[in-house]
Amino acid sequence: MNRPAGIIVFLMCLPWAAQGADISALMPIAEVRNLPRDVAARALPVRVRGVVTWQSGTANFTIQDSSAGIWVSPTQALKQNLLPENVIAVSHQIKGGLEVEIQGITDPGGYAPQIIPISLKILGEKSLPPAPPILAARFFSGADDCQRVEVKGVVQGFYPWGGGVALILDANPGRFSALVSNSVAPDPASLVDAEIRLRGVANTLYNTRGEVTGARLMSNVAGDLVVEKPPPPPDEVPKVTLDRLLPFRAEPTGPHRVWVEGTVIYSLPGRYFYLEEGASAVRVETSSPIILKPGDRVEAAGFVDMSRLIGTLSDAIVRKTGVAVLADPVRISPEEIIALNEVAVKTGQVALPHDYDGHLIRCRARLLAVQSEPDGKAPHALTLERTNTLGKGTLIFRALFDNGKMKSLEGLLPGSELELTGLVQLDYGPSTNPLRISRTVPVGLDLILRSSSDVVVLSRPSWWTPGHLTAVLAATVLALGAALGWNLQLKRQVRKKTNLLAHEMHARHDASIEFQATLRERTRLAANLHDTLLQTISGLGFQIDACEVDDAPRANDALPGHLEVARRMVDHAASELRNAVWALRSVPLNGLELPEALDAVAKRLGAGHRASIEVRADDELSRVPDFIAGNLLLFIQEALHNALKHGAPGSVIVEIRMLHEPERIFLTITDDGSGFTPGSQAGVACGHFGLQGMHERIERLDGSLRIRSAPGEGTTVHAEVPLRNYDDKMAGHQPDATEAFI
Repeated sequence: MNRPAGIIVFLMCLPWAAQGADISALMPIAEVRNLPRDVAARALPVRVRGVVTWQSGTANFTIQDSSAGIWVSPTQALKQNLLPENVIAVSHQIKGGLEVEIQGITDPGGYAPQIIPISLKILGEKSLPPAPPILAARFFSGADDCQRVEVKGVVQGFYPWGGGVALILDANPGRFSALVSNSVAPDPASLVDAEIRLRGVANTLYNTRGEVTGARLMSNVAGDLVVEKPPPPPDEVPKVTLDRLLPFRAEPTGPHRVWVEGTVIYSLPGRYFYLEEGASAVRVETSSPIILKPGDRVEAAGFVDMSRLIGTLSDAIVRKTGVAVLADPVRISPEEIIALNEVAVKTGQVALPHDYDGHLIRCRARLLAVQSEPDGKAPHALTLERTNTLGKGTLIFRALFDNGKMKSLEGLLPGSELELTGLVQLDYGPSTNPLRISRTVPVGLDLILRSSSDVVVLSRPSWWTPGHLTAVLAATVLALGAALGWNLQLKRQVRKKTNLLAHEMHARHDASIEFQATLRERTRLAANLHDTLLQTISGLGFQIDACEVDDAPRANDALPGHLEVARRMVDHAASELRNAVWALRSVPLNGLELPEALDAVAKRLGAGHRASIEVRADDELSRVPDFIAGNLLLFIQEALHNALKHGAPGSVIVEIRMLHEPERIFLTITDDGSGFTPGSQAGVACGHFGLQGMHERIERLDGSLRIRSAPGEGTTVHAEVPLRNYDDKMAGHQPDATEAFI
């Protein structure tokens, strides 16, 4: 079926899907993936089958069939409160090579359509789809998104990522990252400069408009990485001069390491340093913690990186070889540097004597502004101005402090005349001349300052000028007006927030009072029942026992039989009454944290029953407010009581955990008992208040409740409540251990 026909059939299914009918026919993944975004946003029902090709640590994964691959997002189902009953649990069992069948709905996704699963079934193991070699036009345009592909390239570095590492690959052409698990690349350091073949799932990088910005590969299937050629020995790494990192060559050399030698003129440990050799200088980027000082002679082996549009050595390894004497800074102006580079562009030659990137120069400039760190405590850059001595207008440039904060420059005043010494860092861009579109030219420059001594104040401005005085008066008037306006706005906001807070506190206080009043009333009723009716029935049983052993003549032979029946009836009534007293008198927490209280309830209810009760609770639940914890404990107690009394289960599992964004508590109570048909159970009209009370308790916490059951299939109770803070005063008094009565 071609794409237009597939979409038409898919849209014809929409009215039928809106009625809630199940999907019976499998669909090719390509038909879902090729839906327009506005169509995929309608949450259309789909049913697909494919092989898992990649899975993340957040339960999301990709699948692929013979037509295409697609992203599957169980976490989106949870965020949208679809609460799939088995998807989250099953998705954590997902691994590469499993065939799965998914029933769900479409979602437009951030880049391409994806599937939000409602039902997930593992069918078994199956061979992974073939991984054809990448085509650069498809891979970097995002056309291969979510499909298995194979890439060959040279590893040019790595950095930690999630449960593994991100390898930096140069596939010649194309430099990108590959996210691989530890099982795929257990020793990434040994792969640097090696030629590898890697299979994985193409993953597209995109912006907030859904536009392609790049591509990467994802792989967590062991065996998907093959080393075709190990890194060359150090003595086989070619040596180049600093001015010949990436020159013309009749034959390409490939994206392997090269090594250079030079003298350090500036160093920022763990980030980069500049090397100088003769008339050339190069920036070398490295994560090596080696401490380098100006004047150190070093050898560095790294990969040529042109991301700055000027040759840089990246991911370098470094070795000291000696020391040398540094040359004095060259006295040259920024506009002269720009001009000599423009001459090189016009003549089609290289800049002479050189482009000055990475060179140490000295020049004068007037300070326009001091830019401070985000905390406002120290400057990190100076904005400077020079009158262009080679033409009209002025040249604006910056002096940067990459090597820490320079508090000694805090007192610099705009308008000061400064002499600066620093390293030139050219900012390259494409030529704006359509006749020279093959050239890149410096469009600006920065100076990197090594220390505060690189800035010398030649003269300071006179502060009390007419312009400054006018500015101060204008600023004062504006500040006063802004303060008055802000004060009025603040009053309105405070009044609004106060009303909202008072309303919320009142609502929570009322709910807390209701809870405590109910608890005290239950306690009073329990005590009354125990002290009156229960003792009366017990006394009646004692009298009947006395009649059975009385030696007086009996009126007829049937008397012992009647007494036995009465004895059993009294025992049954006393047992039922004790159960009622225990249920009414249970204390929600009794000084325990919620997980401990749950264990105590499970042990007490399980005593005397054949069913096993297992409690699975997160450690985070210890910080749940007592008001919420008490209500949840009584809710779980009622659910367990119903399961043991009516379902006769073999096992009951109570699972309660904390969810985030937003914070809420999710609990499930599952038993394998006899089950029932929802809606057929006895309700309030028949004197049964259990399920009604459970619904009311969850509603009191602004939560939701679902009960799923069927005859012979057990019962599952799902509840979810938001997490709120209740202080001691609002939550009310909690009974302590001395008040417990069982």
